[in-house]
Amino acid sequence: MLQLVFGLDRSQKIVSVSDNNPFEQPGQPALAGKSLEQVGALRHFHALLARGFCFKSVPVPIDDRWYVAEYLPGGVDGAMAGGELLLEVLDRGNEAAMVLHDFVQSIDPFSLEADGGVLLVDRAGFILMVNREFADILGLQVDEMVGRHVNESYPDSTLSRLPKVMDSGKAEIGEPHQLNGREIIASRWPLIKNGKTFGAYGKVQLREGLGAGRLSGSLSPVEVKSGRRAIAGHRPTALYSVEQIVCQGQTMRELKERLVRIADRSSTVLLTGESGTGKELFAHAIHSASRRREGPFVRVNCAAIPENLLEAELFGYVEGAFSGARRGGQIGKFEQAHGGTLFLDEISEMPLAMQAKLLRVLQEREVAPLGSQEIRFVDVRFIVATNCDALTLVKEGKLRSDLYYRINVVSLPIPPLRDRTEDIFQLTRYFVEQFNAEFDLNVQGLSSRAWAALKAYHFPGNVRELRSAIESAFNMVNGPFIRLYDLPAPIAELQRPDEPSPVGGGVFSLNAAKSLGDRSLQEIMEEIEKDLILGAMDKVGGNKLVAANLLGISRPGLYKKLQKYNLH
Repeated sequence: MLQLVFGLDRSQKIVSVSDNNPFEQPGQPALAGKSLEQVGALRHFHALLARGFCFKSVPVPIDDRWYVAEYLPGGVDGAMAGGELLLEVLDRGNEAAMVLHDFVQSIDPFSLEADGGVLLVDRAGFILMVNREFADILGLQVDEMVGRHVNESYPDSTLSRLPKVMDSGKAEIGEPHQLNGREIIASRWPLIKNGKTFGAYGKVQLREGLGAGRLSGSLSPVEVKSGRRAIAGHRPTALYSVEQIVCQGQTMRELKERLVRIADRSSTVLLTGESGTGKELFAHAIHSASRRREGPFVRVNCAAIPENLLEAELFGYVEGAFSGARRGGQIGKFEQAHGGTLFLDEISEMPLAMQAKLLRVLQEREVAPLGSQEIRFVDVRFIVATNCDALTLVKEGKLRSDLYYRINVVSLPIPPLRDRTEDIFQLTRYFVEQFNAEFDLNVQGLSSRAWAALKAYHFPGNVRELRSAIESAFNMVNGPFIRLYDLPAPIAELQRPDEPSPVGGGVFSLNAAKSLGDRSLQEIMEEIEKDLILGAMDKVGGNKLVAANLLGISRPGLYKKLQKYNLH
């Protein structure tokens, strides 16, 4: 049987290669000296080895053939500083191989909760993969566990529940358990596709390493609702703070800094941006960061209130002001917001006649309820939002020019999600944590293909659509990871099942040979190194420590290269 052997050092750099391997073709550079990350079909093993995983009989497709992979720490004779990666060819791939391969690809460094002990078994209960954290709990080495039946690996004749989970087809999530005399929280999932079970995945975490909230497996009602602040009595108040604006990229970080600077003033703010970008979230955050934070925060959606009722809603009315008026009258939104903030959403939907009356309130801070001659002073900070270009609205006659210049004192344009794709990882992580609490699940993250599809999608509905996509996936997920087919069809269709995942890849797709003669070897190598660093940082969501491990360099070394290529 054909066997390929790769000798690796501690940083997963290839130091030796067996003959007749499919990765070295005539005219291509030798693999020795490269990182395992640079070998297309094997780059995923680099990430696993960097996180202390060991594996055996793990299926992997290379070109048109299937292999099973095994990692031997120290090599066959134990003399190597790193270890040996062995590949043995299979006669043919099968459904089980494809399912197990797809699942192994799911366990990436950017997985949303990559900490804790991890164990993967096949349908017969034999251990295919285990990480160092799991082996440490048992007091064993990882290479002592892989390839053995799970029930033969546990000390003191303890039986694993993974075989029972495979038999029942039902996951067990967040259960207290004792393993090797230590208190743990265990979660177990069967790997099921098309009604067939192909294996099981287990994750454990030490109880002493978790907070009380994580142990209970549930959050308070306040935490479940995305950390919303409780509403005191019936007074409306802001539900979100600046800290809940989730972002990673420089554009949004600078926008948050501007928000904090303007929050303490009382100037009117105009929020612009496409539908779903988070304008209301920004309005809440401005109020929460202002001196008015203890005052009311009142929201008005100008598009949701019928034109004939909008004036009564905003100004209020006295008893008998019109037919059908409530007994005793009603306080309007302007007065309800006294001492606080009034958020007027979709201002472009306000009738022009009403815009003229709003302009007077903005200028004079005075209101008179319908049916009354009494003038009342209001101390209100106004925040206005529109999902259209405000100047275009003025030109089209949908927004009064005098009102535009009154509301456009401080403008905060919120970019669409397609222009800040670097934020998708952090937002996805946030939504996964939120829906884990809301659905009482323990989803760990996304598979490589699902993640690639998310990154390729242009999100016309922006952050709102991303949130809906993750919620939709939570209704479909059957296991610890969101798979490609759990996502809504418009997103999943961007990553066909037979396509290799581009996550963490693609950085070597350029044909460097084309640059020969135009640039020096040094310039070409620096471009490749820069692409490698960008690919690693993108793959792990900007985590520099994990990126350094993936690249096989120290963290200080990574910082030097980031500075060299101006990638901060």
